[in-house]
Amino acid sequence: MAEAKGEVKRTPKVPGEVKCAYCDGTGKQEGKTCIVCGGKGKVEVVDSTRKCQWCKGRGFLMKGIPCTNCGGTGYTRPVGKERLF
Repeated sequence: MAEAKGEVKRTPKVPGEVKCAYCDGTGKQEGKTCIVCGGKGKVEVVDSTRKCQWCKGRGFLMKGIPCTNCGGTGYTRPVGKERLF
């Protein structure tokens, strides 16, 4: 069967655990426990192969405020969270 014209091929999502971009994997941000990873330094995300398009994988747009698109992970949204901040 021929593919439909204009059909977009999507790569499969690869869930996984990645280093928290907001605290750079330390578990602390500005002397306090990281609000993104809860002090673990790692976050489980929906797709560990794609970095966030808004913050470019940094985890924040402005210092001290996590990215609202990826929730501060630097990748896709965290597993189990539909709304972030």
